[in-house]
Amino acid sequence: MKNLCRKNTIYDAAIIGAGPAGASLAYFLSGSGLKVVLIEKKKVADIPVRCAELVPRAITQLYNDKISGINNEINNMETYIRGELANTIKSDGFILDRSIFVDFLIREHIRKNGAYVNSANFLNAEYLSCQDQGIRTRPGRNLKNPYDKTGSAKNKTIKISVYSDKNKEVINIKTKILVGADGTNSKVSRIMNSFFSENNDSYKKSYNAIPKGIQSDNAYIVAFQENLMRKKDYGNNAKIFFYPYLTCGYGWLFPKKESINVGLAINPETVKRNGLKNTYFRFKNDLVKNDIINGDEKQNSVVSGLAPVSGISSELVKSNIMIIGDAAGLCNPITGAGNFNAAVSAKIASEYIKKAISTGDSDILKEAGKEINNFFNISLSRAKNKRVILEEGWSGDNFEDLIKKTWISFKDYWQRGKVKSC
Repeated sequence: MKNLCRKNTIYDAAIIGAGPAGASLAYFLSGSGLKVVLIEKKKVADIPVRCAELVPRAITQLYNDKISGINNEINNMETYIRGELANTIKSDGFILDRSIFVDFLIREHIRKNGAYVNSANFLNAEYLSCQDQGIRTRPGRNLKNPYDKTGSAKNKTIKISVYSDKNKEVINIKTKILVGADGTNSKVSRIMNSFFSENNDSYKKSYNAIPKGIQSDNAYIVAFQENLMRKKDYGNNAKIFFYPYLTCGYGWLFPKKESINVGLAINPETVKRNGLKNTYFRFKNDLVKNDIINGDEKQNSVVSGLAPVSGISSELVKSNIMIIGDAAGLCNPITGAGNFNAAVSAKIASEYIKKAISTGDSDILKEAGKEINNFFNISLSRAKNKRVILEEGWSGDNFEDLIKKTWISFKDYWQRGKVKSC
């Protein structure tokens, strides 16, 4: 795929990360007349796929076109506790070939004259001075400070720097709006917070530096997954498994047409104590014992990764910088699901980006942050509260009762009660 960024262009929006959130945002902005550049660090976006690939069917309603990458339909969810089937519920969804889905979105963006840069690692961002933007200033005005007296950088042009692995050089790109769709431990999120500190003195520092992000052990879960050739008939049922050794997490089997995604997600302490692969193979052996899989299925691929479970970020927008998808903490703290949430946040963001550019007022982006928060706050707050209960009760005696209180397929999960906001 080609259509590299154009030199001497000030883009209306630059999107960092071409996963489901970033590629969806580029798709939603395509054809709107805006100049949009999508920047991806990998040579091929979303390869390898670090995702179980299960999404609700409602995802197709977000896009104007018939999307590519739907592999299989899911009709039901089966939940097993200690190897025993605990319940089956109606659960309409799809299993994606997510790399095909993301590739489709990027190609549509390019087809409608969007710019795309791959193999490009986001390094940094800084606000341009008035002089750099071509704005006339009075003699003696400080051109290095991009902030006004209140610390606002409203409508300021941002220069981002990315390192091109292809050309072995740093590329500088100017943009009116910067969007971080760069996943867990987002660089854009960290640099956004370095620009705007609570005491409003960030401009006194070197605002080039990205502070190192330190994640606590309860901020994410660690996932491991194999894609195996399918040898059994699983119908259209997604299978979820809970065992005490899958600490504060669960295992899954999601059937594709010709293969199955088999994996688990557990807390980091268990990984440190028992090892990720060792825990996975213990889980896989239990699946063999319970005749869920044969155990001799050919492996097509194997991946591991992190899923954020700490809830929505406290701020999604600051001036003309915003974050969406996993970068914004929109991954469900109980299920780890994030694809649909990423797409919805991109859809909302796209509408406000269009308004901000058409009016010349980047403050409109704040409304995007509010709408995204309002859309997800109840569901993600419930999930976050349930995760607290899960973590506090995991080592207790009532394992089955705990799962029924904290997993989405059981009615106790949905019992009404006061939900503490994220």
